[in-house]
Amino acid sequence: MIEIVIALFAAWAILLYIAKKWGAKYGFEPSGPLLMWKTEKGRKLIDRISRRRGWKAYGNLSIVICAVAMILTTFLIILNVIISFQISPQNAPSPRLMLGIPGINPIIPIGYGIIALAIAIVIHEFSHGILARFEKIKVKTLGLIFLIVPLGAFVEPDEEHLNKVKRAKRARVFAAGPTSNIVLAILCIIILSFVFSPLITPRTDGVVVAQDAFGIPRWSVIDGMDNVDIHSLKEMKEMLAKIDAGKFYNVTLFGNNSKNYMIMNGLYVANVIDNSPAHGEIEKGCIIYKIDNEYVANTTKFLDIMDSKKAGDKIEISYYYNNSFFNKNITLSDRYQFTREAGSKGKGFLGIEAYGMEDVIIDASFFSNIYNPLKGRFLPYLALPFMGLSPPPQEIMDIYTPSPLFWSIYNLIYWIFWLNFAVGTFNALPAIPLDGGYLFRDGVDYIFSLIFRDKKKSEKFSSLTATTISLIIFLSVFAIILVPRLRELISF
Repeated sequence: MIEIVIALFAAWAILLYIAKKWGAKYGFEPSGPLLMWKTEKGRKLIDRISRRRGWKAYGNLSIVICAVAMILTTFLIILNVIISFQISPQNAPSPRLMLGIPGINPIIPIGYGIIALAIAIVIHEFSHGILARFEKIKVKTLGLIFLIVPLGAFVEPDEEHLNKVKRAKRARVFAAGPTSNIVLAILCIIILSFVFSPLITPRTDGVVVAQDAFGIPRWSVIDGMDNVDIHSLKEMKEMLAKIDAGKFYNVTLFGNNSKNYMIMNGLYVANVIDNSPAHGEIEKGCIIYKIDNEYVANTTKFLDIMDSKKAGDKIEISYYYNNSFFNKNITLSDRYQFTREAGSKGKGFLGIEAYGMEDVIIDASFFSNIYNPLKGRFLPYLALPFMGLSPPPQEIMDIYTPSPLFWSIYNLIYWIFWLNFAVGTFNALPAIPLDGGYLFRDGVDYIFSLIFRDKKKSEKFSSLTATTISLIIFLSVFAIILVPRLRELISF
């Protein structure tokens, strides 16, 4: 596979060289790793569309929507900068996650991503072109952008003419691109909410196991416990509450994984942290059922016990592993050495990631709600790719009634929503060369023109303000990635 990728990019590099030498007369122009194809074809279509009524109203509405998106997105970035001072380097976002490019960003699927990104760019650029022509601003060229495959399109207005028109006309042109992306994202949300999501219904009652735990594969559906049918999460939790830690119970699974599992009630160890007190003493996959003569069946009880312990305390742990029972005495470390969290100094630290059965089960109807943007909260719906839930794993799709074709269409519409929302809100930021940056600069220029009554002076101050804000925005974006890692270096 790596050989194919290398060969593909080598061929692309040769093509870029050829385009640089002889492609100009055909409209081809390399720009870094990208290849741009410029043409005057399509201008008549934009002209025809721009003559329709309502574009001035749409442009004015675009300014309002873009301004709101600018404020909210800037607030979100500032909030994430503040959070970056509190999270560990392990939880800091990867630089690749900041790029909305399929194949580079690991959460964006290549197939759906390329189609959705192309649609987002075409909608964005053609909106600029239509509003530019509505305002009688010349459009020089249109074109396509390639990176081996077509990534999108662009419309190139005459910048000299654009800079000479009134601020209000410029503002409509700048705001149209981000707003059209946001409007398309909203339309996708409406379609997903009212057409597709109501069809996502579970094949059976029961509970879904949301993590690999107790030997049960992730996304399995438990539909029976101790020969009693399970219809809801409440029923499962009520039955678990009646079983003491250290005791066994039986569960049955639905569908392809249908089989019986005999499970001990306790705390399943999902991971053991390197160089921690538990490392080499407790095995991943074991089930802890007692600590210092206190029975443990869930994380709440475990955390209560650990919060009462101090660094240097020796605890006795009883656990079950590979059909055998074990007891280990372990001396706890200082929690601060591993977490670097304020207030954790002197507290006992064992070094395991663990959970009980009731901590990892969710109702079978959970995904019927999570894949409906109007039933759940918007931000978790937007974060589905970061949780590995878009596209949904095959095991999740098997739980619900829709066909593979349904899920393919759903996924495509979801990614059209996701990337249009991302492109729209990002371009609304008050940072040049983004659309929001130019919109912000003109807005500030208008305010300074009222204060100074001197065009040159107002332009000077507005340009300085816009440049400063742009620098702050881009530094903030980089800070979200760098601050947690710098904090770790400084702490050592």
